[in-house]
Amino acid sequence: MIDLNSLTYFKKVAELQHFTLAAEELRVAQPSLSRTISRLEQSLGVQLFDRAGRNVTLNPYGEIVLRHTNRILQELFDIERELADYSDQSHQLVTLSLYAASKLFPQMVTAFKHKHPLIRLKVIQESPSPDVSEECDLTLSSSIYPLSSPNTITLFAEDILLALPDSSPLANRPFVDLIEVSHEKFICLHKGKSLRKITDTYCQIAGFEPTVVLESDSPEIVRELIHAGIGIAFIPSITWRGMETKNLVLLPIHFPQCKRYIQLSWRSDGYLPSAAVIFRDFMKEYFRDFRKS
Repeated sequence: MIDLNSLTYFKKVAELQHFTLAAEELRVAQPSLSRTISRLEQSLGVQLFDRAGRNVTLNPYGEIVLRHTNRILQELFDIERELADYSDQSHQLVTLSLYAASKLFPQMVTAFKHKHPLIRLKVIQESPSPDVSEECDLTLSSSIYPLSSPNTITLFAEDILLALPDSSPLANRPFVDLIEVSHEKFICLHKGKSLRKITDTYCQIAGFEPTVVLESDSPEIVRELIHAGIGIAFIPSITWRGMETKNLVLLPIHFPQCKRYIQLSWRSDGYLPSAAVIFRDFMKEYFRDFRKS
């Protein structure tokens, strides 16, 4: 029998590809979960998984069912959100995945809350699973190229600079080619961070892989470590512009021309709450003025 419970269980098993782990997350007994999936398969007349013990892999039939399951569950989620949006506009909630420009975010939120004090914001910086990010109304991220689509705009571009101690032999140069620092030790963001992916790509374009001696996303820690001679670092010129640069030099990179683009995306499928539309439009205007200033 196909019901919401069986589809929810199926989705979780498909995500984790493991019955025991799925049962633990769903807080149900593993035999009960297995029976539910078996009944679903009997109702549909096909096997949805290739099984190897408790590990499972979606087969082509399962992929079809998962695609429809995601839409069905999203529609139910949207029904609840739209009804809540309509019936109680004083408690509207916007969820945002924040993967870039976090240093600028507090000032922007302060300006937004002055205009819309009743709209609540839920910010997710480290998404534990793809589903969490997909369910967010808005996403602020960065990329190595400008993106444009019906549900994505580029808010602004910024140069990526090299931060060196002022004692460096390169400190008095007007700019530097990235290959010139290929022998240096680097202080970088953690692997997986969007800025780290971008700077690693630029190093590959220049023809080397950076030697990373320390990973940190704190501007204060990065500044002190550079000053101490531990390494050099890539610094976004705008989003990290409040960073204290005493005893440091920020050098433009001549080749490759290192930039990143800050993007705002919103959900293309399903219902986008009115509060999310308000916040999206506010961010567009805020960063339009930000570019001018």
